Parts: sequence; structure tokens; C-alpha cells
Amino acid sequence: MKKIIIAAAGLIAAFVSGVAFVLYMKFLKTGKSIFGTKTPEDLLEWLDKTGHKDTYMISDDGLCLHGIIIDNNSDKWAVLVHGYDSNATGMLGYAQKFLSEGYSIFLPDNRGFGLSEGVETTMGHFEKNDLVKWVRKLSDETHAKNIVLFGVSMGAATVMLASAENLPESVRAVVEDCGYSSVRDEYEYNMPHTAHLPPYPFLWIVDIITRLKSGWSILKDADCTKAVRHSNVPICFIHGESDTFVPYYMHKRLYDSCQRADKEMLTVKGAEHTEACGKDPENYWKTVFGFIDKHFI
Repeated sequence: MKKIIIAAAGLIAAFVSGVAFVLYMKFLKTGKSIFGTKTPEDLLEWLDKTGHKDTYMISDDGLCLHGIIIDNNSDKWAVLVHGYDSNATGMLGYAQKFLSEGYSIFLPDNRGFGLSEGVETTMGHFEKNDLVKWVRKLSDETHAKNIVLFGVSMGAATVMLASAENLPESVRAVVEDCGYSSVRDEYEYNMPHTAHLPPYPFLWIVDIITRLKSGWSILKDADCTKAVRHSNVPICFIHGESDTFVPYYMHKRLYDSCQRADKEMLTVKGAEHTEACGKDPENYWKTVFGFIDKHFI
């Protein structure tokens, strides 16, 4: 009987570990079919006509990262950070709006996406370090006097995490659109819906995998709630009230955690994940530029 129990326990452990590894490969390893949402051709054609240029940088852990610069001969810069299943060109719709308002644009490819090296996303953890390094490079090499960090979804998480880091003084504001409160919160919420599994014990094993393979913790790192509590710059929080991928309660949690008196929030009724801009563009952009204008000099 004892041997049967031991054998059964071993089979269960092997099953849990196997499923956890599949989850890691599916959701954190990039280059898969679920990653890289295709950018509409008209936006790519528009980009070709802008006179943009490619730029590269080596990350602190040795990856060659790629970004796109659209210099509008302005000292106002918008750094637009894409989400989980996208790349730099996925932010071109936002870039058009910022350009029309007189901004210069920087669009980074997050590690593992677009033309940047890397085989794994860390959901904002190492990406925040990449972003800080990009912004320092931008400040050193251009006439950027005022910089806003603007991110959507995982890009929103990245800019929130970066807000608590040692940013150049030229970074005046952060705008986050539908970012999650933490990677742990996001996976705990979504696993029953996307993988049809309870979060635990599987996330414990995924956490061991990310710690051993990549040096970060899916359960402890990329905690945006903690980051915004110590933010060094004003933050505007935007979320769709009908978001079922990054639920609305995370928006409230983030806003309430931020200790800054100059924070703002916008809730867009009826908007699902990443749909706030399209659902109510007039109010969306009025809020975004009104917020930024308060903090640019």
C-alpha cells in the first residue's frame, strides 16, 4: 500500500510539474503563435513615410534591443510601450496622435518581441530596467526636455514599474492604460479562464522555473501596486470598466495604492481590454494630454 501511495504521489507531482512547464512555455516563452499581433498594413505604410530611424541598445543582461525613433523636432517626447502580444509597431495608432500634438516618438521593442533579442517575457520585471536605460539614452542623445512614459497592458505594467526607478529628470509623467496590479494577481485571476486550471499548485512550479531559468519570480516580482506606492513621477491610471482580461478591480487597487497627490484616473464605461481609447477617444485624449500638460515644463 505504501508503494502505491508513493507511486501515486510521484505521478501527481510529475503531472503538476509537466503542466506547469507547458504553462511556462505557452505564456512566457516568446516567438509562439499567440505572440506578435499583426500591425495593419496602412499603419506600416504610414511609418515608412515618417522618416523614422532604427536604434539599438544592449540591455544590462546582454540582449540587443531595438527601438524606433520618430523625431518631430520637438523637446516633448512620448515613449510608447507595447503590450504582451505585440511589438513596437503595435503602438503606431497612439504614435499618430502624439505626433499630431507636436511630440517626438520613441517606440521600443520589448525583449523577445519585434527585432529585440530574447526568448522570454518577464511581464515588466526586466523590461522596466530596459525602459529606464532607453530613457537615459534618449535623454543623452536627443533634445528631449519633457518625456512621458505611456504604456498599454503589459506596457502599462512596465511604465508603472519604471516609475519607482531612478529615472532622468526629463521624465515628467506616466500614463498607464489597463495595466495589471501584479503578475501574480493577473495569473491568479486568468488561469481558470485561459488555462481552465486552478492557479495552485501550478504557479508555484512556474515560479521555480522562472527563478532557475531567468532569475525572476512570477509570484514576487513585477508588482505594480508596490511600484506605484513609491512612484517618483505623477501617474494617470486609465481602465475600461468592462475589462475581463485585466479586471477593473486592479485599476482601483493601483490608484488607491499610489500615494501621490498629483495622480489621476479615468474609467471608460463599456470598454474591454485595450479598448478605452477607441471607445471614448474624445474623453480619453482630453484626459491624457490634460494630465501631461500639467507636468511638462
